[in-house]
Amino acid sequence: MNHGTGADTVTGSRLECTLVAGRGGRTRIASLLQEFPQRVTVPMYADPGCASTAFVCVQNPTAGAFPGDDLTTRFTVGGDARLFLTQQAATQVFAGGAAATQTTVLDIAPGAVVEYVPKTVIPHADSEYRQRTEVSVSDSSVFLGWEAFAAGRIGHGERYAYQGISSRTDVRYSGRLRARESFRLAPGEADPDDPGLLGGHDYVASMLVVAPGRELTGLIAEFHAGIDATPGVTGAASTLPDGIGVSVRLLADRAPDLHRVHDLLWSTARRSVLDLGPLTSRM
Repeated sequence: MNHGTGADTVTGSRLECTLVAGRGGRTRIASLLQEFPQRVTVPMYADPGCASTAFVCVQNPTAGAFPGDDLTTRFTVGGDARLFLTQQAATQVFAGGAAATQTTVLDIAPGAVVEYVPKTVIPHADSEYRQRTEVSVSDSSVFLGWEAFAAGRIGHGERYAYQGISSRTDVRYSGRLRARESFRLAPGEADPDDPGLLGGHDYVASMLVVAPGRELTGLIAEFHAGIDATPGVTGAASTLPDGIGVSVRLLADRAPDLHRVHDLLWSTARRSVLDLGPLTSRM
């Protein structure tokens, strides 16, 4: 990578991890392939309500995504294993002539639970970022997922100064594509402040709860109540096709507002779907 001249250097990186339920009940890593700049921590067991859950943090010592980066992350989670997957810090997307791409693939076996909480993506001026997430579930699988994007480095005067950001999330159930959520923001093509886009908000986020076969109508009502009770936030929840889960789309004015609504909705989903209490702020 060239940090000083702005030259674009394509960096392909794979991170592939398989987790299984161990004999003692704890989820453990069965196989791991990691290429610079991606790596993971050893599993930690930090949930007092579920000692079998492996907390794994994806780390990137380069602090973000550079032009030309093509990063692929794949986690395969075996039957009855439980994973909480997060990142060490926000993803800084650095400027340059080529887009940075992040692809995340999560294969979740029957009986397995995955909570996926990446940190906020912050696109720098003149950057281009493309994110793809593919989630595959089966009967009795559970997936709780989150993503969030900032309007840019707001404190540096770079609000909507990026070239473009895009995100697509595919949800497959029993091998079939059942839902797709996607958006693209390109300030040079359409003002993100316009109605129907971000409408003046500085953060856009979404949450997915995928739990085939479970009754989630009450969860939607709880999500709406939580959103309505959080100042600086607007959004709505809806049912995914075939009733396999719930989708939430959010807009927030400030980072603290976004963090508050995330904590509230996540705690609500953990209680309703997993019968677990909230996590500490460290998570």
